[in-house]
Parts: sequence; C-alpha cells; structure tokens
Amino acid sequence: MSLIPQARDAALAGDAARRRASICLLLSLLATPASTWLFLNLDMIWPQIMQLEGGAFMLGATVLGTVLALTPLVAGGGFLLAVWYGVESVYLPRQRPSPLIDKGIVAGGLLVWFAPALAAAASVIMGLVQGRVHFTRPPRDYFLATDPIAFWEGIGFWLIMGTLFGLLAWRYWRNKLLKKDAV
Repeated sequence: MSLIPQARDAALAGDAARRRASICLLLSLLATPASTWLFLNLDMIWPQIMQLEGGAFMLGATVLGTVLALTPLVAGGGFLLAVWYGVESVYLPRQRPSPLIDKGIVAGGLLVWFAPALAAAASVIMGLVQGRVHFTRPPRDYFLATDPIAFWEGIGFWLIMGTLFGLLAWRYWRNKLLKKDAV
C-alpha cells in the first residue's frame, strides 16, 4: 500500500488529490512538533548517546542524526505537498463541492507561492526606507550614504529576484486563476 493514496476507479481526481493533501498535511503536523521536541531536547538526548561505546554509539548517533535531518524535511515537504495537492484538488472534478474550503485553499496557496516575491519586495522597501541593504551570507551591509553603488546593486538584486519569484508563481497560477470556472 502506497503512503500517498492513488486515485481509485470510482473516485474522482479531485477527491484523490484532496485525500493526498490531507495525508501530507497530517504528516507535516506530526513531524513539526516531533522535530521541535528533538531539537529542544538535544542537550538531554546527546549525553545519553555519548555514554555508549562502539557499535551502539555508532548506531545511536546515526539514528539521531538521521531523525534530526529527516523530521524538518518531512514537516516542510509535507506542508508544501499539502498545499500543492490541495490547490490541485480545487481545480479537478470532485464528487462534493466545498466552495468555502476551496477559497481558503486557494488563498493559502497564493500566499505560499507568492511569499518569496513578497519577501523580496519587503527587502527592497526596507532598504529604501532605511538607506541600507543587508545580506546575511556573507554578512554585509551596504549603506546608501557611504557606498551608493553597492547599495543600488543590492536593491537591483532584490528587484531581480522578486521579479523572478513572482514570475514563477504567476506561471503556475495564471491558467488556474484565469479559467472561467475559477474559484
């Protein structure tokens, strides 16, 4: 049996996508607190593993590292897949329509898809208001007053990235939002 259910003969594609979205959201909702608990209690878990020797230590450290690596991925990936399948379920045929839930799914999907473009726009606005563009890696601050060329290059970078992110999101949503029977 597959973890993500496949469409049955009697089920419509939208119903199968909605079930997939529900399962992915459930995985995300289970993995998020598990991941948070593991990272918050790592200072108590690791000393227990450090006391082990040989193969037991190797196995314990490997399992802990694997779980620490996978739980955030399952949480984030499950959330993104839940949004993806949820949005797809809105535009596929279903047995029972649910217009209020569909509008919430579309609104959440729009927010998730356009969030990177909105964050880039916020960086541009903050840079213009503060007169400084900040990059975290490597840590750099470019001030309009002292280094105007680098400042405007930073603003240009955020404009280019925001445009790219917005274009990619719009390419996904264009056909869905411009349909005559769109939500």
